Amino acid sequence: MHRNGIGITGVAQVFWWLCIYRMDKSLNLLSLTSNVPASLQTPLGDPEFVKLPAKHQCLICHKVMRDAVMTLCGHRMCEGCLTPLLFDPQNKEPVHCPGKEEFCIELKPDEIRGDNGTRREIRKLSVFCTFKAHGCPEKLPWKDLMTHESQCKYKPIPCPHTGCELQCSEDKMEAHVKNCDYRPVRCSYCEETIPFCLQADHQNNTCRKAIISCPYKCDHGPGAREEIEIHMQTCQLRPQECKFKSMGCQFVGSERDMQKHNKDAADEHLQMITMYTASMDLQSMEMRRELQDISAERDTFQHIMESIQRDSRMLKDLVESIKVGQKELKLKIVEKTERIIHLEKKVDDSAKKEVVDKLERDVQSVKDRQISLAERVNQIERSGFTGGGTGSQQNLQETTGPLVTQIQQHDRQLGLQDIRLAELDLRFQVLETASYSGILMWKIRDYSRRKQEAISGRTVSLYSQPFYTSRFGYKMCARLYLNGDGMGKGTHLSLFFVVMRGEYDALLPWPFQQKVTLLLLDQDAGARHVSDTFRPDPTSTSFKRPTSDMNIASGCPLFVSHAVLETRTYLKDDTIFIKVTVDNDGINAQG
Repeated sequence: MHRNGIGITGVAQVFWWLCIYRMDKSLNLLSLTSNVPASLQTPLGDPEFVKLPAKHQCLICHKVMRDAVMTLCGHRMCEGCLTPLLFDPQNKEPVHCPGKEEFCIELKPDEIRGDNGTRREIRKLSVFCTFKAHGCPEKLPWKDLMTHESQCKYKPIPCPHTGCELQCSEDKMEAHVKNCDYRPVRCSYCEETIPFCLQADHQNNTCRKAIISCPYKCDHGPGAREEIEIHMQTCQLRPQECKFKSMGCQFVGSERDMQKHNKDAADEHLQMITMYTASMDLQSMEMRRELQDISAERDTFQHIMESIQRDSRMLKDLVESIKVGQKELKLKIVEKTERIIHLEKKVDDSAKKEVVDKLERDVQSVKDRQISLAERVNQIERSGFTGGGTGSQQNLQETTGPLVTQIQQHDRQLGLQDIRLAELDLRFQVLETASYSGILMWKIRDYSRRKQEAISGRTVSLYSQPFYTSRFGYKMCARLYLNGDGMGKGTHLSLFFVVMRGEYDALLPWPFQQKVTLLLLDQDAGARHVSDTFRPDPTSTSFKRPTSDMNIASGCPLFVSHAVLETRTYLKDDTIFIKVTVDNDGINAQG
């Protein structure tokens, strides 16, 4: 469609070139630094300048300009500071020069230029060495700072002693290492190497060879710590606690003092024993009362547990009876379902090619006869009207009356034959779409309408087209109840698998024993299929060799609830997909 002589394609091309132009403008400023040689790029780092002139300071960040750019009005600033102002997506207003002088103008990306002269001057600005605090007196151009740092003799290095965190220049490190608190020294007693700052603590507390005296101040002379520790266990002056401490006596003394204490405090100890015994009797009485209370509570809990166990047995019996009832109900449902399927299949006729050909010949014969009769009626009518008179008309009516009735009968038969032909044509289309890989892919359109027909009872179930395990293998189909069947009626979609009578059943092993998987396909993410897999029961009549057009269906009355099915995951465009796969392993028939 065109409007004002410009087509939709032309408008799209114009929009495309405008986008490219806008991108070119934004890239213009961003590429100012990347396109200049390394000799003009601002050095890295944040050094201390000997003197930083105002003309070399950015108007935005007020620090030294990095990759200096210049506006048309002559102001200079960092490229990195100016770029966010020009390309801020939230700022819809024009960007004015940060100089804010009378002659300043609106800034545009394509009018910003890199100021190579200022960049060259900034690279030559004098700076102090980064290691000035460590004694380096050097002042040099900024561009040479990095080279100097790698060679500077005042560059701090870490102390080699473990535990020391000091860093200093190389010329000071030699003196520091000699006097470092963490320098290794050898213990004069045990010869163990330890840091200098821990030497005193080591000798006073942990050294096994250090010479110490008995801490109990006995007559034993000084000795190694390991010897004194053994002596302390048998020292006569070692403090001991009174054996009546648990009853309240707090006396502590040497072995000699303890013997004197036991004699002097015998009455006190006896009184402590009496009070302790009385206290223990009181505690014993309280414990007996608590035991009685606990015993009573235990009896109560035991009665409660017995009651719970009786109720539990009753509930188990009730559950078992419910399970038995459910099994009986399922058997009745299956029996009713089998009878319904047999009744429905007695009504259906299998489509045969010769039947269709015969019906087409019959219809053509009826059409030819109808045409002949119509011509004959026309001739009689013409002859009757040309003859004139009442008698001729009466003869005409007597002659044409039976013919008209016969034509009407033929019209009805022709209509029935047309309907029959349409049904047979549909059956042949189904046969042409049959799968021979053991996989059925069934697309059910108009889900809402078909479900409503199922609810109203008009079309309770749907049969899929037949599919086969191979060209000469088992013949099967699926049966679907959109409004559910049996236990799932009104709440679930019921899906069943049906074994049909095939042309090559005599070559196949029976009963049917292949694993069957039923799936409702996920149309959204493609990974949450609803599936159910079962292996046929060899004793079931559903999987014996069919003696009629199809066996009794077997499957899942509660395959999927309507609440789960009727979501965008499984129902899209009023369509669902059912897939049935049959495992072909172990089939002996050829094909």
